Amino acid sequence: MAIENTKIARWVEVLEKARSGSKNPKKLSYLLHLAEKPKRSRASVNLDKIDRIAKESESIIVPGKVLGGGSMSKKINICAIDFTGSAITKLKESKCNILKLEEAINDKNSRIII
Repeated sequence: MAIENTKIARWVEVLEKARSGSKNPKKLSYLLHLAEKPKRSRASVNLDKIDRIAKESESIIVPGKVLGGGSMSKKINICAIDFTGSAITKLKESKCNILKLEEAINDKNSRIII
């Protein structure tokens, strides 16, 4: 429980800091709103859904947990609050980059998937 709380606290801190000087504060406010939801209400997204929606070399932000269901056929950049072990393994096998939140929000073409 404490680990989950520190991850959320870090996301909230980074998003609040970035929102104040951002050219797109609405996107960051939306991400902040999604990240602050209770754990049971946060998004859980399988890899197959991300693979269907994402384009090659795109940056994706998941304000929740990435699950290992399915596989990845595209090389993408991805950032999430949490990943399952199988999701990390499959992402590394498909040569996807796992980004820190700071890197993902600085990419002006990043998309949010929930």
